[in-house]
Amino acid sequence: MAADFQEYKGKQKPINSTHKFPLLRLLLIAVAAFFVYWSGLVTKIADTLSQIGNESEPAELSWDEKCLAYGGTSFNLERGLGQCSWVIDDSTEVSRLPNSFLRYVSQLRHSSKSKLHWIASRKNFSDASLVVHDDSTQSIFLRYMKPDSSFVWINKATGCRYPGVCPRQPLKWSALPITEDFDFEGQESLLGMDVFRGIGEAPVHPVLSGKVLGTGKDSLGYFVDIDHGYNVMSRTSGLGSLNDEVKVGSEVFFETRLGSLPPQDSATFFLTVRQNGLFVRWTDFYEATHPVQDEHIRAFVKSLGF
Repeated sequence: MAADFQEYKGKQKPINSTHKFPLLRLLLIAVAAFFVYWSGLVTKIADTLSQIGNESEPAELSWDEKCLAYGGTSFNLERGLGQCSWVIDDSTEVSRLPNSFLRYVSQLRHSSKSKLHWIASRKNFSDASLVVHDDSTQSIFLRYMKPDSSFVWINKATGCRYPGVCPRQPLKWSALPITEDFDFEGQESLLGMDVFRGIGEAPVHPVLSGKVLGTGKDSLGYFVDIDHGYNVMSRTSGLGSLNDEVKVGSEVFFETRLGSLPPQDSATFFLTVRQNGLFVRWTDFYEATHPVQDEHIRAFVKSLGF
């Protein structure tokens, strides 16, 4: 039987009339685009985008303007230095002072009015060289850069780090060195104390002012326990005699004689310093509180012209 073949006619997808843009809609879009261009809105948007990240920074204040902004009075000094000064009294807004160190020093005022001076390079207001506090007495604090490039404030009168405790040698002789390779065999007691040597019957003084917690006598000799505050305590032992005025509860100062060494040509006594409850070697304790040698302090002061 003969097959009938018919020509294939592909199906055409019906066109949805809703997809056609009517002429009116195209006209409205053209009018809107012309208005945006005519009003300059495109240019304004382009200018705004181009300026993002390139905003101009506010003008840097001069040295004198910074001093004035902190409520101080500025002065020109020699050697490229400037001075910003304040009169400190009960009405002074201490919070306006430029940093925490100045705010701390301002609270040391004992009289009704004192003067505070911030001395720094004219190139950098924050790079201070020293601070002077004129009260009933004058105190000078040096901002010293250590070899590791860190800065530390030093009390010029004492050579101590400031603020902080400022110990003194209990005797005008050096402590016997106890280094890391020190042989403690037969001297195990020295694991928790330091040894000092001096001339017999020499007076021994406290390393810091404080309050006497106890006195007595043990196998080493007479001893005195002192609470120095700031979580620092000490025991001075091995004394040949005690000062009768040193009693429990009494206050002692650098000039107070705790006692004397035994009457020998060369005598020793012992010192135990505890900080935060832990024993600390005298040399480590002293060096931490005196981070700059005296000759370096003198050279630094001379370089400033003061």
